[in-house]
Order: sequence, then C-alpha cells, then structure tokens
Amino acid sequence: MQIAIQFVGSDMRTSEDAIHSYLRNGDGSSAVEFALILPVFVLFIAVTFTGGMLLYAHSTISTYAREAARGLALGYMTQAEAQQFAQLNVYSSLGVDVKVSIDPAVADDENDQDVIVSISIDKSEIKKIMVFGDMIFQGISATVTMRSMPD
Repeated sequence: MQIAIQFVGSDMRTSEDAIHSYLRNGDGSSAVEFALILPVFVLFIAVTFTGGMLLYAHSTISTYAREAARGLALGYMTQAEAQQFAQLNVYSSLGVDVKVSIDPAVADDENDQDVIVSISIDKSEIKKIMVFGDMIFQGISATVTMRSMPD
C-alpha cells in the first residue's frame, strides 16, 4: 500500500520516495556527529590535563624532598629548615599545603646514616589543583632517602 504525498510546489511522490529522499539527505549529519564526539573529546582533554597535573605535582614534591634530604645529609640545613623549605616551596609551586616528615640520620649511630624525607599531599588538597581530583583514591606522596656522610 502506497500513500501519495504532495509537497507544495512539487510533484506527487509516494511515501517510499519521501523516506528515501530523507535518508539520502545529509543535512544535519555533521551536527549529529559533532554532538556525539564532543563529550568524548572533552573527557579525553580533561583526563589528559588531570594526568599531566598529577605528574607535575609528583615531580614537584619529589624535587623538594630530594633538596631537603640533600640539605640535611650535607649539613647545611637543620631539620626545621628542611621542613620549612619543603613546605614553602611546594606551596609556592602548587598552591597546596603538604605534610612533611623527616627522619634524620643519627650522628653517633653508624647503622643509621640515612636521611629520609617524605612529602605527601592529602586528597582534599589534590582537589585544588586537578579537574578530576576526586578520582585519585589517595593522596600523592614522594619519599627520598639520602646517605649522610660522617665527618
């Protein structure tokens, strides 16, 4: 059964002809494709940005942990100065508060000559610098161990 459809200013067409004409018409297909691809593209960009910030944050805290451990191991920083150095420099670079723990070498103990500096960023602070900070299950941390050379 065919139904005849007449468009204003056109010839009589059957319903099958109208459907085939509509399906062959490409108007709007670009908009639909764009609407389908856009959310995936935005998600990809956001995840890439978050991953980059994660790597940058870890690199930053590793650098300042290493510098603080070196200062303690070589003796040009005290424990309080090393802790303040790490906290202030990470805050100036990333804008987040960090927890710094230091295990200094014991001068009289030959078995304990390692200086251990750990810097960690809590999950609540990660949200300040990353788009998808909620996706990080725990904080970011870096631990550096340096051998203190006895005088």
